[in-house]
Amino acid sequence: MRRFDTEEFKRRLQQMKQRGPLPVLMEWLGAGQHAHTSAWCPFHENTKDRAFSIYETDKGWKWKCHSQCGGGDELDFIERYEQRSRHEAIERYSQLTGVLGASYCAPVKTAKPQVKPALPPDFHEGNREELQTVATLRKVGFWAVATMQQNGVLGFGTVCGLPCWIITDHSRRCAEARRLDGGLFPPFPGGSERKAHTLKGSSKQWPVGLSLPNDLNKHFDKVLLVEGSGDLPAAYHFVREAGDWLPVAILGAGNRIHAIAHPLLRGKRVKIVPHIDIPKEGEERGEGEQAADNWAEELCGIGCEVYEFNLRGLRKIDGSRINDLNDCTQIHTEDAAELEGLLK
Repeated sequence: MRRFDTEEFKRRLQQMKQRGPLPVLMEWLGAGQHAHTSAWCPFHENTKDRAFSIYETDKGWKWKCHSQCGGGDELDFIERYEQRSRHEAIERYSQLTGVLGASYCAPVKTAKPQVKPALPPDFHEGNREELQTVATLRKVGFWAVATMQQNGVLGFGTVCGLPCWIITDHSRRCAEARRLDGGLFPPFPGGSERKAHTLKGSSKQWPVGLSLPNDLNKHFDKVLLVEGSGDLPAAYHFVREAGDWLPVAILGAGNRIHAIAHPLLRGKRVKIVPHIDIPKEGEERGEGEQAADNWAEELCGIGCEVYEFNLRGLRKIDGSRINDLNDCTQIHTEDAAELEGLLK
């Protein structure tokens, strides 16, 4: 067996970077919208600040999140964006650029243990009052939040010194907190106020809600996929009359679906309900709908039957536009019939 050749690997890595520099690589991976000197970060929930940037140095292209996600080169981006090990990232880059043998030259490292979200010490199941608070905040039925807790998708605890409700699931790959009083979290260094706080160690590519206790998820043939932890209670609210649907959430439009989740999704019927964001100038579809397109392409590639349920044009009771599934809990009576196709 050939021993690892440091100089040979460096030479081939340089070839990969010449054929697929960071801006090109990001386009290949479906992250081209972030390939700018000032952009939303693809690794954490968007804030008011454009914390992500790419730039060229005398040693090649680099990326950096000025908020919390670090930085690096092309290999570091693949590792972070697709949740791959170093060796897997080298193989992936080698395949994309056509530089054969690069992974063979690279050292095989022992896989790092999975990082788990740092749940608060007082993480607990909610009492009736806490569950009712969430139901009232999200304008959903008590049954919805009680079922979430029963499925291990909803818990409670103190985050940033504040009482919170916390979205996670049995896999403990991702956890996100929201304040029980409905307020915003205070700014953190380099960031701004935010309605949701992703707990450290989370992988936002994980479809939260997909992993249930005792492998119960395998009994669901249909998945209702929504964007963000705020829409997950609404998904549970609407599936009450159709118990064969499993509500699942990707926490952010810029995130892909974790490859480890593919076996749990393969072959299922998936309906995606995207956010209806206002499109940027020159674009026809907003960020949420573009994310739905990316997820649909990825899911079709693993054998899923995929549909998109678009909320565009629907109104709330007060006449304002509906932006997401949670808004649909307050849908105008004249538009309510449009929701009949949601779970078909």
